[in-house]
Amino acid sequence: MNNRHPLYVGVDGGGTKCSAHLFNTKGEVLGKGVSGSANAARNLSQTLDSILKSVHMALLDAKLCIEVIPKLNVAAGLAGATVPSVRNQLLTWQHPFAKFKVDSDLATSSYGAHGGEDGALLIIGTGSSAARLQSGVLTQFGGHGFLLGDKGSGAWLGHSAVSATLDALDGITKLSDLHNTVLSKLKVNSAADLAQKMMGATPSQFAALAPEVIKLESTDEQAAKLIQEASIYLEKLCQSTLERTKLPLVLMGGLAPFFKTKFSPALQNVVVSPKAGPEKGALFLLERTD
Repeated sequence: MNNRHPLYVGVDGGGTKCSAHLFNTKGEVLGKGVSGSANAARNLSQTLDSILKSVHMALLDAKLCIEVIPKLNVAAGLAGATVPSVRNQLLTWQHPFAKFKVDSDLATSSYGAHGGEDGALLIIGTGSSAARLQSGVLTQFGGHGFLLGDKGSGAWLGHSAVSATLDALDGITKLSDLHNTVLSKLKVNSAADLAQKMMGATPSQFAALAPEVIKLESTDEQAAKLIQEASIYLEKLCQSTLERTKLPLVLMGGLAPFFKTKFSPALQNVVVSPKAGPEKGALFLLERTD
């Protein structure tokens, strides 16, 4: 492969993983790499390490040596990148690349989903958030991080299930299959053990319980209530994002296919397929002159 031509890397970093795609000048994918968590607001050091590792893996996948790293034009969309103090640190990072641009993962996902054109986006994965891209202006709705927002997300479902299990163990509610599943999955059998195990858990660790909640939706009343609460919130979030517009809506994230089936027919009718993923969407950042 001729290394004299410019090479571009689009990075998508979130609470669960960091994905990097290596592109040529035609926008064709030459290689892909995946590494660990890249939530810049929670752990900036780990995020920077994940970026480097995912880029290295993308180069290996493309059968290119690491000597080309100083020639790479890299753009990244990262969870937590909108926090001012975090953003400043990212912008002053002594990176090894020829160029490095960064914005939120919500922004780069929006650019990819609609090819840089106007449109709305709902992401439902470890976290949850929505965005409206209109006349070049990106407006965020929801999100706000695990502690203050991300309702309806995988982390929220898992956290809610753990909280409900503690209530059941305290005798406040009746113990159900959902609670027993949480205890079994986490290998604990008391409220004290459960609280101790999950007190410092990450959003990803809580999100790992979300599939268990979904599996029990049809047979467990508590699981069904959590799914219903999440569905109602996510639909209202979309309605707020789409208010007074006729924009198309793209759904992204691991839980998007599941929750799409819960939305009203009116909302489902405006859902379209994404034009590209967040990795390619990140390349739009390299076109900016700011």
